[in-house]
Amino acid sequence: MKNYLQKLQQEAGLAVFSLFGAIFIFAAVLSLLYSFFGKVVPPNAIGLRQNSFGIPFLVSEGFQPDGLAPGLHWQIPMVSEVHLLPRDFFFVHLSSREEEGGLRLNPLEIPTTDGSRVRTDITLVARLFEEPKTAPEQPATEELKSEKGVPLPPASVRSHGGPRELVNTYGLERSRQLSTFVKEAEDFLKRSLSDLLTIDYYNPVLREAAAIEANEAVNRQVNPAGIEAWATLIRRYLYAEKNIDDQIFAKNLQDQTERLNAALSALAEAKARTEETRATWDADIEVLRASGAAKARVLDAEGARTEQESYAEGNKLVALAVAEIEAQKNQALSAPGGKIFVTRKQLPILSTLSGGIVSQQDPFDVSAWLEKLGAGQTKEGAAQP
Repeated sequence: MKNYLQKLQQEAGLAVFSLFGAIFIFAAVLSLLYSFFGKVVPPNAIGLRQNSFGIPFLVSEGFQPDGLAPGLHWQIPMVSEVHLLPRDFFFVHLSSREEEGGLRLNPLEIPTTDGSRVRTDITLVARLFEEPKTAPEQPATEELKSEKGVPLPPASVRSHGGPRELVNTYGLERSRQLSTFVKEAEDFLKRSLSDLLTIDYYNPVLREAAAIEANEAVNRQVNPAGIEAWATLIRRYLYAEKNIDDQIFAKNLQDQTERLNAALSALAEAKARTEETRATWDADIEVLRASGAAKARVLDAEGARTEQESYAEGNKLVALAVAEIEAQKNQALSAPGGKIFVTRKQLPILSTLSGGIVSQQDPFDVSAWLEKLGAGQTKEGAAQP
């Protein structure tokens, strides 16, 4: 029995060792397969598959039109490879100052229509499309240079390419893509901004309208290649001729001073009107208050007089009613048989009286009771009151 248990323990240990060995081998095989045949696309990237050859009705040769979503994807070295492209925004700074993040290039020098030159710092914000899209072309919003307010970019929907068109047009290297994109964007920026006058750069409506117009022109050019100019930001602008810059600054300062003085004058007038209105209404309120107090006193006096009159009238009516009752009572008592009626009404009360109060009196002798109670006949035969 002991040998049998030892044999079972040995077999169980061997089974556990075999299980762990199989798990280790499986994990090693998965690691090798992942190393050679797997590719992870991170969340901030777009995967672009490139096939070295094609199989009819199954696999097409070259770059595939649609990008790969973040996650694990298969690839076979030398047969099908997955390249990574940025998914997030990237920045191109055309600036004379150091900027954090993105590519920095020289600022643009824009010639204005009246012969001046403006050194302009611009930041281009761009992004790539994950897949191509076909959509009907919509015209851009008109009247971008309206004086009503700073315009907003038009909500245009255009057809655009995907990662394959981007790589075929601009190449696979990031630096080449950006440099080609910037060269095309610079041309449209110069065309649009050069339509402004020297002083127009200080007008935010006209300046931003020109930037939006340039951004739309850039998108019409680069969208088919799978890239979008998401925004064109004018960061800073300086005139090459310092005297022009000083003159424009002085002119703008003068305009702002005149506007400030006009606003202060309008504010003073508004305060004066407010004080006048306040004084008028305060006087009206005092008049209404005094009038209301006088009316209240008159109403109080009228109410007191009415109360006294009503009280006197009520007392008068009560006195008349009492007098009328007394007259009717006297008339009733003076009538024949009146005292007998009263005596009969008093008999139930008198019957409750017992010894010591009324003595030597026949309870059925009505005449004696009348005489006893002082209600007998007078000598003239009339009832006593």
